[in-house]
Amino acid sequence: MSQTQLYMIAAMSENRVIGLENRLPWHLPDEWKHFRKVTEGKAFLMGRKSFEAPDALHSAYRNVILSSQKPEKTEPDVEYAKDISGALALLSGENEVFVLGGATVFREMLPMAQRLYLTIVHTQVEGDAFFPEFDPNEWVLASSEFHDTDDEHAYAFSMNLYIRKAAG
Repeated sequence: MSQTQLYMIAAMSENRVIGLENRLPWHLPDEWKHFRKVTEGKAFLMGRKSFEAPDALHSAYRNVILSSQKPEKTEPDVEYAKDISGALALLSGENEVFVLGGATVFREMLPMAQRLYLTIVHTQVEGDAFFPEFDPNEWVLASSEFHDTDDEHAYAFSMNLYIRKAAG
């Protein structure tokens, strides 16, 4: 059996903000379309607050939520794990898993990720959740698609795909 590939997907501002009060600090419909296209039919791994966020995206296929306690009512396609090793054990049969955050989950999962689908929103915004620093020398920018501002997009953004360089 092949090892599960872990992919992180996020949008961050130029000052690394990914959220404010458990919401995204922007509305970028074309970036959401990109997200849906990239993640369709894949399993998601995220923290409980990210899962419960008002603007959270959930997988129609499978969601694994990191939480110290299970909720009173469970939903179909949603499983809970107390920690990352438990979550990875639940997801061991999956080929590809998308890590959706939040900030703590991104920080803990970054060393294990093979790809970063990282949209850079070309602005500086206030926030209380940040994408972790990463060493650009460990990654290759495989593709980048620039989207300018328009009637539906207050900020320009670049949808980037980084692939981890092979060790050695």
